Amino acid sequence: MTLFGLVRHGQTDFNLQNLFQGSSDIPLNDTGIAQAHAAFDRLPAVDWDVVITSPLQRAEQTGRIIGEDHGIPFGGTEPRLVEIDWGAAEGQPVEEMEARYPARSFPGREDHQAVADRGYDALEDLETRYPGQKVLLVAHGTLIRFLLSGIIERPLPSIPNATLSLIELEGTTWRVRMIAGEQVDHTVEVPTRAQNPRFIVDKAQLAPHTIADATGAAATTAPIPGGNA
Repeated sequence: MTLFGLVRHGQTDFNLQNLFQGSSDIPLNDTGIAQAHAAFDRLPAVDWDVVITSPLQRAEQTGRIIGEDHGIPFGGTEPRLVEIDWGAAEGQPVEEMEARYPARSFPGREDHQAVADRGYDALEDLETRYPGQKVLLVAHGTLIRFLLSGIIERPLPSIPNATLSLIELEGTTWRVRMIAGEQVDHTVEVPTRAQNPRFIVDKAQLAPHTIADATGAAATTAPIPGGNA
């Protein structure tokens, strides 16, 4: 069994300004750097074997800071962990673009299921590469949300910056153990790795949903700042 820790990068100025960020290569701001240093302050210690990141600089910066702070070797970048490409919405205000394009139907937007599928592909390949190890992955909010929501089969709210989620993978068995620092336990076995898609991500999940507890009961809440990309 390989344990994957999925960390969303620290804050950027695009997050702070509530702009769609996606595949735009934006660095951490000072708050994001501080978040990366503090990412594991209130979490149980895990002896991570390696940290691998998206090639976008905000993710690599976060991963390198965590690695240096906690003595985790840097294992390079994985291009399939990049964030969704929001197309025409990249760099634009979230509220304005959502009003103009219902259901986030932005021209040139990357297909949501294709984003999830490349993420699942990456985890399966890394499980083969690091069998039985603990692999820390630093990536992006929407990608991580798609991966988790596909496995647990329900929509999720925004993934806050510099939070940790946990997925265990062994063969064709996927188990979610933590979502953004909150303990959960949901296991799914797919018939074969040749099944594609492994898990369905509904188009309605393009936008984050309200905060939901581990039982699926939803509560109305304001959006988490910086939760859109």
